[in-house]
Amino acid sequence: MSIKFVICGLEHSGTTLISDLFRQADGIDAGFEIGVLLADTPSDFSNYNPFAENILSGWKISEEQFSHCCSAETYSEFYTRLQSVSGVLSPGTNEIFDKTPRYLSRLNDCLEKTNVPFIASYKDPRAIVHSDFKRSGTDDFSQWYREYLPKKRHYLRTCYLEYKTAKDKADNRVEFIALEELALNARNSMDRIFDHVGVPFSLDYVLLNGLRYKNTRSNAVSIPIAFSYLADFDETHTNRIEKDFAEFDEWFYR
Repeated sequence: MSIKFVICGLEHSGTTLISDLFRQADGIDAGFEIGVLLADTPSDFSNYNPFAENILSGWKISEEQFSHCCSAETYSEFYTRLQSVSGVLSPGTNEIFDKTPRYLSRLNDCLEKTNVPFIASYKDPRAIVHSDFKRSGTDDFSQWYREYLPKKRHYLRTCYLEYKTAKDKADNRVEFIALEELALNARNSMDRIFDHVGVPFSLDYVLLNGLRYKNTRSNAVSIPIAFSYLADFDETHTNRIEKDFAEFDEWFYR
């Protein structure tokens, strides 16, 4: 027994929302993030922070149980042990998945470490900047943006290269999904990602029940989660972002 599938993507691009959709299916559940596929081996993951620290609360396991998981010789066995000891999983859970956004930055390496399907989400760079600005807590966009741009663009280049490499390989284990697509074409998008991982989709899943994490801002897929930047950014802001992030052309939703 291993994991059923992996969810990754740009931070705040809907990975938790997608996770909550799959949690509606009987017998499928997961804790918060894992991160083990970022480590060279399961044993190396024992000190791979902050993931190694966060998994204790995110999956409700003890340090001893975590050490037992990391002593596994394979990633598959790591997941099997994690499922057996986790205190966060719903009763009747038969299969688990790994939702770790950061895997997108190492996507092709992660694909070599497990043979399960991947779902990778992304969103429009204008929406990326908007959500990061909102989380910054400042009102001075210009000063914040000058400091923010170099590091963020460097990180997105890493993720975009992984995205393009996987697409060029036509790796059918990866299903890419734009948050804007999920918001505007919800039914088709949900059918597509559920079919990709071999889980039957039901309309009962559209209204999210039992939300576990505050990251999900609504109990249903909604348009504002993807397009709130349209209300807050004027033409000057959007033109500046479009110019500075033009190299990520395929992620702009038009």
